[in-house]
Amino acid sequence: MPPQETIVRNVLDWLGGEGRGGGSTDGLWIGAVSRVIPPVCISRAIAMPVSAHACRAAQQHKKRLVPLRRTDAMANAERSTARLLEEVWLNVDTDHMEQPEHPVDQFLRLNIGGTPYLILTEALLLNEHSGFLSKFVQLPHSARLTVADAYLEQTREYYFQRSPVVFDAIYQFYAAGVVHRPPEVCPASFLAELEFWNIHTAHVGSCCADVVPREKQEEKEEERVDDHTFDKLAFGNLRRKMWTFLESPGSSTASKIFELSSTLFVFISVMGLSLGTIPDFQVIQYMHPHNETMLLPNGEVTVVEKVEQVRVEHPAFVFTERICIAFFTVEYIMRFFAAPRKMRFVLKPLNLVDLLAIVPFYIELLLTLCGVDDKKLRDLRWAFLVVRILRVLRVIRIIKLGRFSSGLQTFGMTLQRSQKQLQMMTIVLLTGVVFFSTMIYFLENDEPDTPFTSIPAAYWWCIVTMTTVGYGDVVPSSTAGKIVASAAIMCGVLVLALPITIIVDNFIKVAQDEQQAEANKLDQQRQESLVTAS
Repeated sequence: MPPQETIVRNVLDWLGGEGRGGGSTDGLWIGAVSRVIPPVCISRAIAMPVSAHACRAAQQHKKRLVPLRRTDAMANAERSTARLLEEVWLNVDTDHMEQPEHPVDQFLRLNIGGTPYLILTEALLLNEHSGFLSKFVQLPHSARLTVADAYLEQTREYYFQRSPVVFDAIYQFYAAGVVHRPPEVCPASFLAELEFWNIHTAHVGSCCADVVPREKQEEKEEERVDDHTFDKLAFGNLRRKMWTFLESPGSSTASKIFELSSTLFVFISVMGLSLGTIPDFQVIQYMHPHNETMLLPNGEVTVVEKVEQVRVEHPAFVFTERICIAFFTVEYIMRFFAAPRKMRFVLKPLNLVDLLAIVPFYIELLLTLCGVDDKKLRDLRWAFLVVRILRVLRVIRIIKLGRFSSGLQTFGMTLQRSQKQLQMMTIVLLTGVVFFSTMIYFLENDEPDTPFTSIPAAYWWCIVTMTTVGYGDVVPSSTAGKIVASAAIMCGVLVLALPITIIVDNFIKVAQDEQQAEANKLDQQRQESLVTAS
């Protein structure tokens, strides 16, 4: 059977044969349709619904993108056509450019990997003015020969050694104004093709936008720090070296050792804080004796000297704490001195954590130098509460690990990207807590020995129930209360399940972005090494 009839038969089979009869009339239908509809149009008609279905299926079951790692073979096969076009475009005389309004220039004939393409010049000039083909079509014939990989004299086609399967998406852009990724094409190959033909990813259809990497926000000019930032600053050369040493752990072996040392001190400080609370590792300290007035059973009043005993951390933990504080203080001072913009440095979240990690120690030291000991602090309840809060803030040092841990940084960026989902979950959860707490209060208030003595008292039960923790310390006893509790449990499952799915997806995207950034960094280092070697 000829290929044309095969295509038409596939079309008729796809249409289901409705309204055409059957049997011996198939040949008449094939002949009639093949004469009316060109085979190219028929093949595209077949591909359109199939591609749309595949696109929807890919969107429903999309695979996680893995960044492409460049190899030496890819670098050897890479062509510099785009760079060559830019050089020709800048050097060509605009007076000798082709005039698209002439009939001879109505079409641009291309041959992509052996497949001929015919594109309207008008379509090239209307879409993406900075695109490769938009510039290429305006060049004179001699300049086109310089840019194209070859020229086919018989068919007057400009040949480019690219994949025709991937180029179909580019052709579709100039035909319909939107880019759709063919489902059988690798996402990395698709993005590379867009980059070669200089078509912005903003033109990718929303149904295929999952393959487009998230654009990172460019750092503001006033926040950017490079080698030229320190040129006009006092001690600029020294501060540049210190900044590179402290903020770029991979810049040298010494900076890596310093990073490991900082992480070790954080670990030692947190472990010392934890172990110091174990009674077996504490020592008894006797407070200064003080007089107390006591009333004896016989009614006499007497004054008794009393010595209070308190358990405190072992001196070894105190000494370790002071060494860690000294290291953190020196580190913060060095960072502050090297920072080109002091105010921005102080207000950064990680730097605020560094400051809060050392401030409580110096406040306690200042109070001790002023003669305010633990006994006086106990008399001043507010001052004692402030000191206890400052001591609790010592545990914030664990967040310092985020400066050196890529896992914690990924987690933080995931939370930052999932702000809308977290806000939605919080608002819906609070709404459910207020609603179910009010219902459970009015249903359980009249029960004997009820723990739901007020609506705020029911908040704890509702939060534990909706988050599916279920301690069981507070439970309803009436039938109506148990029905409300069941509804709260089901609503809590829905409230938590819906946004968590999006948050997990954001986490995967953040991890992929980091992998892509790491791959780009390795490629840049490889290119720099090749340039140095040459």
